[in-house]
Amino acid sequence: MKKSLLIAVSMLALASPAFAEWQPDGPIRLWIGYGAGGGTDVQGRTLAKEIEARRGWKVVPENKAGEDGTVMSAQLKSEAPDGQTLGFAITTTYDFAPMNSDNLSPEDFTYITTTAGSQMAVLARADSGWETLEDLQAAAAGGEQIVWANWGTQVEAGAELVARGLDISVNHLRTQGGKGALNALVSMDANVGWGGGVQKPLVEAGVLKILASAEATPVALDPAKPTLKDMGIDLNLGYQYIITAPDGLPDEIRDEIGAVVAEILADPESETRQFIEKQYPPAPIVTQGDALREQILATYASNIEMMKAFAQ
Repeated sequence: MKKSLLIAVSMLALASPAFAEWQPDGPIRLWIGYGAGGGTDVQGRTLAKEIEARRGWKVVPENKAGEDGTVMSAQLKSEAPDGQTLGFAITTTYDFAPMNSDNLSPEDFTYITTTAGSQMAVLARADSGWETLEDLQAAAAGGEQIVWANWGTQVEAGAELVARGLDISVNHLRTQGGKGALNALVSMDANVGWGGGVQKPLVEAGVLKILASAEATPVALDPAKPTLKDMGIDLNLGYQYIITAPDGLPDEIRDEIGAVVAEILADPESETRQFIEKQYPPAPIVTQGDALREQILATYASNIEMMKAFAQ
C-alpha cells in the first residue's frame, strides 16, 4: 500500500505544471517583418493558424513591415524573452540588416527555427525579349535604361555587383518587399528585379522570365538557367524564412516552439508545408537552435566581406 502511494505521488508530480511541457501565458504575438500579401506574410499567417490548431495556443499575426524587417526586429529585441512575442522574417533581417544599424546586432536574438528557403533569381518581363543576362547586357549597351527593383539594402548591393560584373549601369528602385518588386516589374516601373520565390505564378503564367539564379544552385522554376557564379559573378543572395525571439529565451521554450513547427512542416497534409512546396520548392528547410545561431553568425561575417567588396 505504501509503495503504491509513493508511485501515485510520483506520477502526480510528473503530471504537475512544473514538469509539463511549456505553455504560453496568453496569446503569442507573431510579428511579421514584411507587408501583407507577400510570401512571408502568407507563410507566417498559415503557420500561426496551424500552431493554434495543433497546440491550442492562440497565435496573433501582426505585420510590422519596413527596412528589411528591421522595423520589426528593433521592437522585438526589447520584448521579454518569454515566448509570448516572436518574429517571422528572413535570415537577412539578422545576418545582413544589422550592419546598417547602430542599435541592432545578431547577438540580440534567439534563433528558433527556419521554415523554408528562397528561390532567389534575376527576373525580367517576358515581353522584354530577354532570356539571359547577356540579353540584359546587350540592351544596356544599346542604350536602354535599366531600372532594377530591389526591396532592401542587401539586394540593392547585389544588383550593383551584378551590374559591375556585366559592365553596365543601372538605376535602383526601392520597393516594399518582394511583392513590391514584382509589382514594379509588371507595371513597367522597372525592367529587371529580384524574386525570392513569390514570382512563381507570374513565371508559370509567362509574364516574367528568369534570367539567372542568385542561389548556390539553379532555381527549381527554371533549372536550365545558370547561377550568377556560373556567369563569373561571385554572389549568392539566397535566404531562409526564420522564427526568432528576443535574446535570452530559455532553451526549453525555444525547443518547444521549434518542435511544433517541425511537426507541422513534416506533415504532408499541412497547409504550410504545401504552400512552401508550391512557392519555395522542393520542400521545407528546418534548421534549429544552436546550429541555426552558428549559421546566422557565419553568414553575417560573410556579408561584411561582401559589403567591403561593394564599397571598393
